[in-house]
Amino acid sequence: LIPLYQSLRNSQKIILLYILLDTVILVIVGLILLSRIVVKPIHKLLKLTGEYKEGDLVPSMEESSRNEIGELSRSLKNMLNRLDENKKELRAHIASLEKANEELQQAQDEIIRSEKLASVGRLAAGIAHEIGNPIGIILGYLDLLSSDDLTKEERKDFLTRTETEVTRINQIIRQLLDFSRPSSGKPEQTQVHKVVTKMVNMLKPQPMMEDIKVSLALNAVNDVVFADPNELQQVFLNIIMNAADALSEKAPGGQGDPEKAVVISTENRNSVIEVKFSDNGPGISRDKLAQIFDPFFTTKDPGRGTGLGLSVCYRIVESLGGSIRAESVEGEGMTIMVTFPLIRKQGEEGNK
Repeated sequence: LIPLYQSLRNSQKIILLYILLDTVILVIVGLILLSRIVVKPIHKLLKLTGEYKEGDLVPSMEESSRNEIGELSRSLKNMLNRLDENKKELRAHIASLEKANEELQQAQDEIIRSEKLASVGRLAAGIAHEIGNPIGIILGYLDLLSSDDLTKEERKDFLTRTETEVTRINQIIRQLLDFSRPSSGKPEQTQVHKVVTKMVNMLKPQPMMEDIKVSLALNAVNDVVFADPNELQQVFLNIIMNAADALSEKAPGGQGDPEKAVVISTENRNSVIEVKFSDNGPGISRDKLAQIFDPFFTTKDPGRGTGLGLSVCYRIVESLGGSIRAESVEGEGMTIMVTFPLIRKQGEEGNK
């Protein structure tokens, strides 16, 4: 029995060894098949998707497999193709939008130039009247200078007065030329008070302003902003001329009625300067007030404006990082408030 039992145990050992060997072989074969069928294709898909992130071309993929991995590969390729097409369409849309934005910017710049030319035209129309007075005075002095019975002192006095009137004419023309000069478009440190005063002095002799009292209350301590001075001039000029047009529509009052007036004031508020333009004209109704900054909106008679003045002001002020708004009570007047961010002075902690 012992030899039989020993033989049986040896046979069991051999069987167990075969089973273990078969198991190892099956595991190895299974791992190889798993690697070939699942792991390697997945790694390849991951590599291909990683390559797609770095470039715009859809990577090539093997589609010979007819199992789930092959289906996944084909689906992934279709998805990448759609993404590629969408990217091309998106680029085309972006290019189209950039072109449209550029054309819109050019159109806006053209509108600003057109409105500026319209303002120059209105100012030029008043120059004939503005220059007429000093020219008449000069002609009178020249007539007096032709007399032979003048003393040396009188002749010198008349020449000095003539020179003064010529200088006045030159200043009038120079102001108009400075305003009509094309804007450089380059912002710089600009004093708001200086620009306001310049525009008021240029407009005061104009016929449209002859019966309007303009008062200045420039109370802002800091008035330095970063802006193109020519653009500020256009904003202030348009607003003042708009006020003058409104006052021209005001019915003449009787004795004791307040005179036509425009008050321009400035004030610092935190980190901005606020410029107010107030007139005592007829004002505007509440429903129309919300439209005054819309292009081509006007309450004037046909032929008395482009309807772009305040719209251009809005566009310029917004481009400078400021804001513009209006308040009005019908029958009492209108106030337009413009704010610009200030340039902080070194060591300044705040504006009161």
